[in-house]
Amino acid sequence: LRGRFFLWVLSNPSCLQMSDQLCAMHSAFLSKSVFYLNCSHCDRTVCRRGMKAILLADTNVELYSTDLPPVRAVELVGEDYRTKNCVCCIRDIACLGCGNVVGYHVTQPCNPCLQSCNNGHFWMYNADCVWSEERVDKTGTRILTWANLEPSCSSQNNDMANSAVEWEVEALR
Repeated sequence: LRGRFFLWVLSNPSCLQMSDQLCAMHSAFLSKSVFYLNCSHCDRTVCRRGMKAILLADTNVELYSTDLPPVRAVELVGEDYRTKNCVCCIRDIACLGCGNVVGYHVTQPCNPCLQSCNNGHFWMYNADCVWSEERVDKTGTRILTWANLEPSCSSQNNDMANSAVEWEVEALR
């Protein structure tokens, strides 16, 4: 499963469509800080493009989200299931450092969630399963915001594809 996960993401047309849609993030989210996210259980970095967020279906739930599947950091575990508050299909993600579940991936978003004001992110981290650190820009003097972060639809996709192929080879060894 480990090596085949990213190949599934790259070969899954709905995933690639979602990635294309993320290129046009709503302007309300561009001023938000970018965070490093680390597993609370083992301190492994599980995301380099995190955003503080709230759950659309229950705005009392705080979490973090990202727009890209984190390479060599988390893995999908278990089967898809539906939430209690909407009909999105989700699957848990676990830290590759320790195996603990740290969040979930929305594998099939429902129409009400897609139509609400959202940041376009489909990888979610439970706030109690990760600790965060704000990223700084290239100068090292200012907090990095999403407006100044390289979009996921640019060279990041090439990096993800290359890493996925490398990881597949690694898994076959």
